[in-house]
Amino acid sequence: MAAVDPNFRVKGTIAAPLTSFTQDGELDLSDMPTYVRFLDTHDIDGVFILGTMGEGMSLTVEERKKIAEEWVKATKTTQRLKTVVVHIGTGNLKESMELAQHAEKIGANAIACMSPNYNKPKDEEALVKYMKKVAAEAPKTPFYLYDINFMTGVYLNTARFLELATGQIPTLRGAKVSSRELPALTDCTYAVGGRYQIMIGTDEQMLTALALGVDVPVLNGFLGGIFTRLKAAFDAKDFDTARKEQILARKLVLERGRYGGGPPMVKSIMRCLGVDIGHVRLPLTDLTSEQEKNLRQDLIDIGFIEK
Repeated sequence: MAAVDPNFRVKGTIAAPLTSFTQDGELDLSDMPTYVRFLDTHDIDGVFILGTMGEGMSLTVEERKKIAEEWVKATKTTQRLKTVVVHIGTGNLKESMELAQHAEKIGANAIACMSPNYNKPKDEEALVKYMKKVAAEAPKTPFYLYDINFMTGVYLNTARFLELATGQIPTLRGAKVSSRELPALTDCTYAVGGRYQIMIGTDEQMLTALALGVDVPVLNGFLGGIFTRLKAAFDAKDFDTARKEQILARKLVLERGRYGGGPPMVKSIMRCLGVDIGHVRLPLTDLTSEQEKNLRQDLIDIGFIEK
């Protein structure tokens, strides 16, 4: 059995893609080729699928498998987008184990798992035990913890998880940290001597993350260009330009909040960019046509799109 490369790292700019549904809430993959082309030509190197933006927790296991298969297949035809990280977190151990097995079978580059959020682990030790069982089902695939505590309600110490998991989860390669607490992100970057790769999942902290050595963001697909310019400016020590790009990203985050955030808002932004990725599935609801009209004007006003 081949072991996971100890030097494996996700590289480049990673998007958190949306999942398309019909107006009746049925899975609809007909929009996917257009969406893949958009990402592939807008500075995106890979995808973190079936997470928050992908409405993963609103999908059945079979739907998630089908989507994962399509994304892995899509990377065979893309020019730049080549990495697929499959989120396998569910509300129970057995389904996450099943999804881990499937992700490895289809050749995903890596898997990630968030904590179950109803019957929650009480401490980091319990979380390690849970993730150890999940990761063991994909022994040849790099594994990442997915910490998005403001959504799961699981407020554990990710840096401590990394410390405790060392030696217990052989495939562990790091964590995607979407926690909004900057000290928590900082702690993860030097846990276990900086051994693990940390990816950031908060669009408004990209510049701060770069300063901490976190150079792989998992962001909304429409932000690829912003991050490319931001990182180029950062690397060139042109901090004024980097700051301007981060401020634009922050303005987009604020716009998201004004309209409720999440997949409904992001799908509307994509429509404003000319890419229709369908509807959301209940309990989420689409923006109204009036809201989308107002959103378009707001995006023009902040300089994100042209008239």
